Amino acid sequence: MASKLTPEQHLVMVLTERLISGVSIIGILFIILTYMFSSSFSKPINRLVFYASWGNLGLCIVAMISLNGPDAGDDSPLCQFQGFMAQLFLGVDAYWAFCMAVNIYLVFFRSYNTKQLRGLDHKYFVACYGFALVPSITYLFINTRDRGKIYGGAILWCWVSREWSFLRIAVLYAFMWVAVLIAIVIYIMAGRDVWRKRDALKGFLNPFNEDPFAKNVTMTTSVTVTSESRKPSISNLEVREVDESHFDRSYNAYSVNIEIGQQRPEQPRRPSRPAVFRIPTVTRAAALSEENADAFLYARVAFLFFIALLITWVPSSVNRAYALAHPETINYPLNFTSAVVFASQGVLNCAVYMATSQSACRRLWAKMLRRDYVPPTARKESFTTYAMGRESERGRRQRLDSDTTSFTELTAR
Repeated sequence: MASKLTPEQHLVMVLTERLISGVSIIGILFIILTYMFSSSFSKPINRLVFYASWGNLGLCIVAMISLNGPDAGDDSPLCQFQGFMAQLFLGVDAYWAFCMAVNIYLVFFRSYNTKQLRGLDHKYFVACYGFALVPSITYLFINTRDRGKIYGGAILWCWVSREWSFLRIAVLYAFMWVAVLIAIVIYIMAGRDVWRKRDALKGFLNPFNEDPFAKNVTMTTSVTVTSESRKPSISNLEVREVDESHFDRSYNAYSVNIEIGQQRPEQPRRPSRPAVFRIPTVTRAAALSEENADAFLYARVAFLFFIALLITWVPSSVNRAYALAHPETINYPLNFTSAVVFASQGVLNCAVYMATSQSACRRLWAKMLRRDYVPPTARKESFTTYAMGRESERGRRQRLDSDTTSFTELTAR
């Protein structure tokens, strides 16, 4: 392998870093602006992605400077600034992924809800950025006769120089991979728990299903009663309590019993078994899982964010391991791959953000086009509902004025 980049490789590296970083900056700005100014996006499952985006933005600035930093010289302000920014933001995604994994542990095994998780955010923010800030500032003031300054040319940009390369492993990569391994253990534990509850969490296993509880857990029944003055009066209808002896104990505990009866004052009331209609609702297991639906959604976002992190850090770790074993040579394919994945962190995180905020994105797009947003559930309106709406526009008043209406017609409305 060569010990120095050729002019062609130098140009390709610079153009690639800046092009991908530019796209990442657009994605990061989309995350920041929509989260701050749109209530549709500012939900608990997007909060930590929003916090991590500031670190991605700093890393994109490093990538935009690209090889101009090393070319300016190790002692130049540009190189020192780029090295400081790189040390500060390179590991931020890994630290936030670790914090997300800790939240997953608290949700699955300590029964934390989203309100309790929110109370930890400020601690995570201080820990993630504060832990990276300490060595970043310290490196600026270290300068020895044998090795010189810590910040210097590191092929892709200015970072920890070759003379201090052991600090790359000891201060960044070691902590990063410990955090990643702990996160992997937590996700394996949580995955086993999700697998045991797979019947109630089928939608959770689909990363593109924004609300996995919409079809499998939550059932919402809406009843609208419209009435107008008419004769004869309906005062002869009575709603009365049902004696417990009438209930069939074999019914599902999660059901609604409705009694429909009519009082006839002119005739003595005969004791009879009331007409009971059973409306099944969610099962007990589904109802229990619904209690912390936001937390399950948060877990899925955290897992997708973690996958994006691995895509970024595995090639970079391989490159750093190679550089440590062969300090005098440059593996251009590994360095080029590292440059691409680091610059694309913002793109990957934006993809996770948008995949878990599909309804908000559609609503925003409809607003930009000045169209009314129709949720997917409303588009799947049944023909019965449509027919009821059409009838109410054309002939409902005429039918309500009729004195004779059968029970079948009444319930059809």
